[in-house]
Amino acid sequence: MSRNYREESRNYYRDAKRRGRQGLERARHRADDVSHELAEHAEEAWRETDDYIHRNAWSSIGVAALAGFAIGFFVGRR
Repeated sequence: MSRNYREESRNYYRDAKRRGRQGLERARHRADDVSHELAEHAEEAWRETDDYIHRNAWSSIGVAALAGFAIGFFVGRR
């Protein structure tokens, strides 16, 4: 009887270990997929931003100057 419990415990352990490995492998694949998707979206956003700045250079310079002025103004008031 004791031998039967040991064998059942081993089988349960092996099965749990196998399921854990399969779950970990699925999680790794999913993380890789999400990582690639995020990299693609970030690259697309970078290209769109770069194109916008090149098309509207003076507006972009004005916005950057205004932001710099505002930050300097608020930091200088302290």
